[in-house]
Amino acid sequence: MKITSVKFKGSLKNINQLFIHYFPEYAFIGRSNVGKSSLINSIAKKKIAKISSYPGRTQCINYFLINHKWYLVDLPGYGFFSAKKIKKKHKD
Repeated sequence: MKITSVKFKGSLKNINQLFIHYFPEYAFIGRSNVGKSSLINSIAKKKIAKISSYPGRTQCINYFLINHKWYLVDLPGYGFFSAKKIKKKHKD
């Protein structure tokens, strides 16, 4: 299949935010830092998914519309988590 159109459709932080559509989805799931985003870029032949050498950088569900007919979905990895820690507020 030749990919002629690639469009970033959105980034969702919560599963409850999923939008309704009638196109097929092909989602990639796996451990952090195994190349899910790189695989999406390879399939699309464009740098559409951000990649990092640090595990845990994809923290949202990212949707990419391909040829106005189907979606590639980049899911957050599991196993590692390297996001900055939130400082706890102390109550007096």
